Amino acid sequence: MKNAARPKPQLAEKHREISEAAGALQLALRDAIGEILPAEFSSRSLARGLGLDKSLGWQAHRIALSADPAAVLSALPGERGVSLLLEALAKRGASEASVERVRAAAGALRAIVKRSGASTRELRAIAAGGLDSDAQRKHLARAQKSQFESSVAIRGESVATQAGTYLVVPSRRDPSLITLVALYFVAGHKTVRPLGPRIVYRGVTSYPDHAAWERQESNEFDLERFPALVPAASSPRLDRAGLEVKKTQNGWFVLADPDQPPAKSLTLGFCETIEEIGSVHRTEGDRFGELAMQVSSSLRDAYVDVLFDKSLPAVEPSPAMYFTAINGLEHGEYRELRRFSREFHGGFVDSPRVPMHSRTDAARYAKLLAHGASLVGRKPGDFRCYRAHMLHPPMLTRAVVRWLLPERTGQAAR
Repeated sequence: MKNAARPKPQLAEKHREISEAAGALQLALRDAIGEILPAEFSSRSLARGLGLDKSLGWQAHRIALSADPAAVLSALPGERGVSLLLEALAKRGASEASVERVRAAAGALRAIVKRSGASTRELRAIAAGGLDSDAQRKHLARAQKSQFESSVAIRGESVATQAGTYLVVPSRRDPSLITLVALYFVAGHKTVRPLGPRIVYRGVTSYPDHAAWERQESNEFDLERFPALVPAASSPRLDRAGLEVKKTQNGWFVLADPDQPPAKSLTLGFCETIEEIGSVHRTEGDRFGELAMQVSSSLRDAYVDVLFDKSLPAVEPSPAMYFTAINGLEHGEYRELRRFSREFHGGFVDSPRVPMHSRTDAARYAKLLAHGASLVGRKPGDFRCYRAHMLHPPMLTRAVVRWLLPERTGQAAR
């Protein structure tokens, strides 16, 4: 009698094993590169330093500095590329032990992929949620637009542009810690038919500790004025007829009713400052920086801008979009399984200005950005701006930008 066939591993199990192996390859490659190049390096300087072509240099840079295993998999070269990379590391002065660790990690990753029987489709699902063909990507883009139009008809509301803009600066009291200025901008919020107030803003509640939240609650918020609202960045003559503040156990949020005067279409800008939210450099318990914006309305353009103060070490963020979980799986090891399959494009831009369909809204966003920068003694030009954008994002998702925190100068990568 033949033995019963061993059950095939589920995607969650494959994801865990492959992701752990991808993380091991990342650490090994970063250690090897650290023996040759300084702590901060671009893909171009890496390619020049190792004598690689630009494509392979970019892949190596992405593997070494990406913020999640999915990005490692998406940048993994073929066997020939790995061999060229190993030869370059050895030739440029990496130790034999470091090169061997990279070789072993790359081999282990390929072996796990083969042993798990992960299909190309499953690997693409793990590796940044990529789709299999241009036809699928175009089909999904059409489906997103259709979903937006259907949602507007069903929910009776839409938003033209939503931008989560985060200014990351060293704390004045302790430069080893980060102060975050969180800006939230909603432009062209309107209703197709009267359906009452809608939630337009949820306060940032990721304060360092409960005591910090209590200080915010007692010292800065006042129900007689709208918490964090920036009037210069919002529609004029807003009052209680259009906005209402609510307090819950999870913090503050603001309701808006576009059906009320003075305008059928609202533009709203909010701002919060959170002192010492995290570390500038990597620590034992803090390896990544991450910021997210919730998409809860019928939305045409979604932007997440992360503005890094130019005094901070350079980082390489990665964008992703995840479906919001109601079962506790929104964070942690299973979050990647909830990644939206369409690419969420991101990259550094020359200007922090967000393209707007309305010049008036563009001017209001500029005022919001200037207001946020002034709170930390900066101007908009004092930052490196990383931007991620998606057209017609699906509702009930979180647009996330994540980056690997840099090592302290002179500290070996771990």
